[in-house]
Parts: sequence; C-alpha cells; structure tokens
Amino acid sequence: MNQIFRENLKYILAVLIVWAITFPWILRNKDTLLAKFTLAYNSFFGYPNPRIAHQLIAKGDAVLEGRKDGGTDVLQTISQFFSSEENTKGTILPLDLALMEKACLYFRSKEHVEDHFLELTWREKAKEWGSPLFLRMAPQGELTLGPNPKDYWNSHIEAVLTALDYYKRALRFSGPELIAPKKIESVAWASCRPSEILLGYKTHMLETESFVLKKLTELEKVPSGLSAVQKRSVVLSSIKRSDFSEVSANDYLESLLRQILLTGMKNFSPREMDDIYERILYFVGSDEREYLKFKFRRGELFFQLGSEEEIYYKRAATEFKEAANIQLAAEIEDINVPALLVHEFESKMKEAESYHKLKENAKSLAILDALKPKLRNVDERSVGGKKDDILKPYHNLTRSVLRKLGRYEEADEIPFNE
Repeated sequence: MNQIFRENLKYILAVLIVWAITFPWILRNKDTLLAKFTLAYNSFFGYPNPRIAHQLIAKGDAVLEGRKDGGTDVLQTISQFFSSEENTKGTILPLDLALMEKACLYFRSKEHVEDHFLELTWREKAKEWGSPLFLRMAPQGELTLGPNPKDYWNSHIEAVLTALDYYKRALRFSGPELIAPKKIESVAWASCRPSEILLGYKTHMLETESFVLKKLTELEKVPSGLSAVQKRSVVLSSIKRSDFSEVSANDYLESLLRQILLTGMKNFSPREMDDIYERILYFVGSDEREYLKFKFRRGELFFQLGSEEEIYYKRAATEFKEAANIQLAAEIEDINVPALLVHEFESKMKEAESYHKLKENAKSLAILDALKPKLRNVDERSVGGKKDDILKPYHNLTRSVLRKLGRYEEADEIPFNE
C-alpha cells in the first residue's frame, strides 16, 4: 500500500493542488454550475418531458396510496403502544392529508404553549379529530376517539415528504403542465411547508413563459432588440391567444392567482408581487370585471411600499384613481351596482389618503369633498348595510386632512362615533 502511495504521490499532490486552487471558485459559482448541470441534465432527457413528470408523480401517488389502508408495522406498534389512545394501540392509522394539515395548524398555533397544555381534551379528541377513516378501527358499538395529532402527524410525515420530493422532481420536467404544482399543494400543507406551494406555482409560471418564448423564438416571431419587459409582453400575448396546444391560458392564470391568494401581502417581496399583478392585469384586460378589483389591490400594494419610498404613494394614487373608474364595468349585464358603488367610494377614499401621505392635502380634501354626495353608497342603504370599515376611515381621514390645512373648527365638527 505504501509503495503504491509513493509511486502515485506526484499525481495525488497534483490533484490536491488543483483542488485547492479551484475550490474557492467552485464555492463562489456553485449556483451557476448547478444550474448548468441541471440544464444539461434536462436537455439530455428532453425538456419538458411529460412522460418523466408523470412517472415521478405516479411514484409519489403510490407512496401516499400505500399509507391509506393503515397497517401494523412492528416499530410503529411499539411506539404507539406508549403514546396512542387505547383504541388505536398497535395500529398505523390510515393517512388523511386533511388531518395532517389540521395537526400542523394546531401545533403552529400552540408554538409558545407549555407541553402539558397541548394535551387534547376528551371532547376535542372525539369531536375535533375524528374522521370517517377511523370508524373501522374501533370495535362495533364503541366510540372512536380521534388520534393524538402529534403522534399521528409523525407517523406519516416521512411518507408525505417522500411524495413531496417526487412531485418536486416532476416539476423539473412538467413544463407548462399544472399537474405537478397541484400535487405539491396537496401534500405541502400537510407537511407544514406552505412555501413549497408558492415555489411550485411560481416555477410553473416561469417555465410556461420560458416554454412559450422558446417556441416563439424558434418560429422567429420575437423581434430582435426587445427588452426583457417587451419580450414578456409578447409571451403573455401568445399565452392569452393560446397559440400553442401545450399551454393553457387558464392554467397559467391559475398559477398567478394562487400566488396572490397564498401570500396576500405577507412573507413575499412586494416588488415580486407587483410583477404578478402586472401579469394578471394584462390577462383580465380593462373591459373585464376583475380589472377594477386587481387595480385596487395593486394600489394597496403600492400604498404599503410608500412607507419605504414615498414615490409609491404617487403610484398608489394613480392605481386607486383607475380602480374607481367604474364605467369600465358598466356594460356587464349581471353587475352588482350597489357593490360597484361601494368599490368606487373606497377607491376614491384611498386615492385621497395617498395624497394625504404625500402632504398634498388640498388635493386630498377636494377628493373627499367630492365623496360627500356619495356617502349614501356606504351607509345603511348600501349593499349589505352600513360599511363602518369604510365610513370610519373616511371621517378620520377627513378630520386629519382638515387639521393639516389648519381648519381645526371644521375638523372638530366631525363626530368620532360616526
């Protein structure tokens, strides 16, 4: 052995020297190298490749199906003998993703609670954690208590994570197909990993755009010299027209909407969210009922960003002004007019608030004064009754604006209990 080592010492030293020199560079560029490796890997198998995606999804499904009948695994039996309820000892309770999600949410809500307060009451076990799946586990005529949530979740989490891994690998090959993100969503809530859902839908969005851009480029339908934003407009137009049979405009729009619904305005970059709103607004178009709603929500996003950069208050005012243009929806046959008037009032009020934040109080007051004749749209005669969540901010904003303009007597005349 020593002789072999001495004979190959120069080669070993050469490898160590090369590795010592290249290691820092590899460490710095690991993400780029992994991306190129993934691209080469995908190119070798063909991308997108629905066949591989469906095979991986089938494997994930098989893992979950194998857990839906329960069982009597020896190690699980020993574990549950010490931790489970009497009527579930010695068995692996069947997989129920909805119960796993419920267990996840339950313990997340109790993160800072002492362990002895986590113990479920008899009523909670019987009423809150029961499931039709467990009825067959009890002897006839006996009451079946639900499982211990923590033990139940732990008994299945490894299998669920295995299925999630298969679905995420399928996402690499699924391209514009929406099946992989939906499968990811089905198990990510149960495994306490909601961020995986956002990743799935965002990946689907980007991969759909990449697929369409590649197709358009091959057909020489992308003019040269376009900026990234212009290229995206060309791609979105193609998706909306359904130019390619592999791409569903409805699936793409669902990915956009799911990202908004999953995040609201929390735990997500507001600037990234603006990109999503921009895509949605392109799809719904100014002649459709959803346009005004998403204009308003984009205005709320800019208003939030205004606390960091004041220029966003100006952009918010513009969005709210456009959101208040209810004439765009006037031709829709089944439109709810009272609800539309409430939307108009709130949009104009938020526009005024944006100008108030910009210290343009005269402009803000002009908008608020123009809303006085429309107060009836949000009082008891409005759809659903009086809108306190709009009326109170309106009066508070009017009071604040008047005081900023030095009109204190008028401000004091506005009652605080309105």
